[in-house]
Amino acid sequence: MRPGVRALGRSTVPVAKAARRLRRKNGLTIIGWHRVDGTSTGLSTGVDDFRRHLDEIERWGAVVLPLEEAVAGLRAGTLPPRAVVLTFDDGYASVVETAWPLLRERGMPTTLFAVSGALTGDLRFAWDRHEPEHDRLRLARPDELRDAARDGLDIGSHTVSHPWLPRLARAELRRELADSRTALEELLGRPVTSLAYPTGGWNPEVRAVAGEVGYRLGVTVDRGLNTARTPDLSLRRAFVPTDPRDLRLVLDGGYTLLRPLDSWRSRQGPPW
Repeated sequence: MRPGVRALGRSTVPVAKAARRLRRKNGLTIIGWHRVDGTSTGLSTGVDDFRRHLDEIERWGAVVLPLEEAVAGLRAGTLPPRAVVLTFDDGYASVVETAWPLLRERGMPTTLFAVSGALTGDLRFAWDRHEPEHDRLRLARPDELRDAARDGLDIGSHTVSHPWLPRLARAELRRELADSRTALEELLGRPVTSLAYPTGGWNPEVRAVAGEVGYRLGVTVDRGLNTARTPDLSLRRAFVPTDPRDLRLVLDGGYTLLRPLDSWRSRQGPPW
């Protein structure tokens, strides 16, 4: 986290805490990672740093809940204070092999959003193509996802091929959303009703189509606390910075005021 952004986050924490105290009903914080392996760089979080993140979540007094249960509590007004949901995007093997066992040890439920196209082919994401072949780029196999789901890991959809959804024609948009859900349901033998928009790319049309094809929950990368007014298909989420000090700022709501920047970025599309 750049020093200027960190300073901005710190300056807004008192406002966020005051707003939390004045709110009649508790809100929901959703945070996420991508992969957990040897080194904290890019999309990777080192194992030791990940453990420190979990330590920080516990020190903050978070009540970590399953995604669907948490959103149901948000709607009913029954969420406990400091309710948090943990998520992972993309379906890297390190999540089921490394992160999930560490989370299970602490009794922390988690949702992994998987790209269904990785189940049937040698999919490599656009941002990984410039990197040399490395085990940390490996995606979880279908049997690994199925076994982790049986052990309690919640699995949601991250589309078929991880495209920028706002630029797709409606027919292709429906295919990316519906076919991924179908493939994951066939693999897991259970309903898949949650979705994470790739790179946080969504707009009202994308959200509407997600609902039409059967998703109940949709997760963005727009930072901030989810409240009773947040739509179920555009839930707010922040990815976890490497430094645990920055994670505390996320949990305290220090970056909520940056949401207009997130909205501006979401209109630009990914660099790839």
